[in-house]
Amino acid sequence: MTGDVIELFRAAAHAHPHRVALSVGDESLTYEQLDRWSDAIAARLGTLSLSPTRVALPARKAPHTYAAILGILKARCAYVPLPAEGPAARWSVLLERCAARVVVDPTGEVPGPVRLDVLPEGPPAEPKGARPEDEAYILFTSGSTGVPKGVRITRGNLAAYVQHARTLAPFTAEDRFSQFFALTFDLSVHDLFVPWSIGAQVCVPGDAEALTPAAFVRRCGITVWFSAPSVLALMSRTRTLTAGALPSVRQAFFCGEALPMPAVEAFRLAAPAAKVTNLYGPTETTIAISAYPLPGNIREHGDIAPIGRLFPGHRHRIVDGELQVTGPQLSPGYVNDPGADAAAFILDDEGVRWYRTGDRVEEDAHGILHFRGRRDDQVKILGHRVEPGEVDAAVRSFLEGGDCATVPMNGPSGTRLVTFIDAPCDRAALLRHLQEHLPAYMLPDRIIALDALPLTAHGKVDRHALKAIAAHG
Repeated sequence: MTGDVIELFRAAAHAHPHRVALSVGDESLTYEQLDRWSDAIAARLGTLSLSPTRVALPARKAPHTYAAILGILKARCAYVPLPAEGPAARWSVLLERCAARVVVDPTGEVPGPVRLDVLPEGPPAEPKGARPEDEAYILFTSGSTGVPKGVRITRGNLAAYVQHARTLAPFTAEDRFSQFFALTFDLSVHDLFVPWSIGAQVCVPGDAEALTPAAFVRRCGITVWFSAPSVLALMSRTRTLTAGALPSVRQAFFCGEALPMPAVEAFRLAAPAAKVTNLYGPTETTIAISAYPLPGNIREHGDIAPIGRLFPGHRHRIVDGELQVTGPQLSPGYVNDPGADAAAFILDDEGVRWYRTGDRVEEDAHGILHFRGRRDDQVKILGHRVEPGEVDAAVRSFLEGGDCATVPMNGPSGTRLVTFIDAPCDRAALLRHLQEHLPAYMLPDRIIALDALPLTAHGKVDRHALKAIAAHG
């Protein structure tokens, strides 16, 4: 299958056998070593006489995990990353939801009907032809019902993304790509298969280095940066996002949440040679589905970076303010969840299948899409519809570089808003600023300053934790 990620990896391994394909902390593997190790894992899967199936693995950032991901795909199976930290009860839920028949786990901690070792020795795997409709991976996202939703991504979906991603910048085999994202987060798939498609190096920070990204970048000579904007907020708080701190970075990509323009300005000072691109895309659209290269005058678009234009071959429409998309990267749906499928994926009168992103967007006169918040965060206050994202936008325009998050809280007097900020400021002046920009019913009931906004394992703001803080004063 043209463009399949395993075909691209094999081609890169053949062309650059002695280049470093993966470095994890102080450990490194060449393309030849990683190819052989993943072949050995694929061969062991082959001895199980499995038809295309799902193989789970705890997503620890260790060399064997990356080899296992490749080996699973080489065996024409789909990989299902489990949160490395557990808990065990969640592993059980996810394994049951996806019906994984095999677990790759050298520690023996994760329960499973069939366990596979990850020894690097073994016979080469017999190449298995993959089809575009074969599953590549399943990633679980939080479900509105409290039950995790397993998003199915096919080989064809992934091949389409990698083909588009390779055109986003003039990448070369000399590049060194960062790998900040958790392997349970779909953006990590970009971290792996874009560089491995061209013979470049994937660089994974060690546990301690993950807290000091600037030092990691300098040690590894990272040339291609990819992270959530929250990483920049962390670096700002620790005063490591300083002028010239990231001299080797020449391409930078951000995705996963809204990208504040002040954060872009700070990053450009730290990485003066870098071209910055904002990516956008829900998990159901395979990693990212649109891009916006940031121009020199970034303030011309306001305080939040646009999400840009969809990749070639994809289409969008805006229905009642909500962005809906279709194209070759669109997931076939969720794992055994017809109710979620019916809510998220719709057929139009011409039989075209669309995904409802739940994101409110506007399209400007130049065809550029702008993110305006989430539909499902909408609340009613005194009968008025309120989007907390709009409050956040007003707060950010005052903070000039800090981050914030507004959450709705239900109480005896109805719904009220609580805004958290992670930057020191004059709260009385901030409230005056908000009074100048928002109607009275949109003003937060409380403004709470934290040293840092709590983050999920995927690097996004943990709104559940913020609500718990607000509830306990």
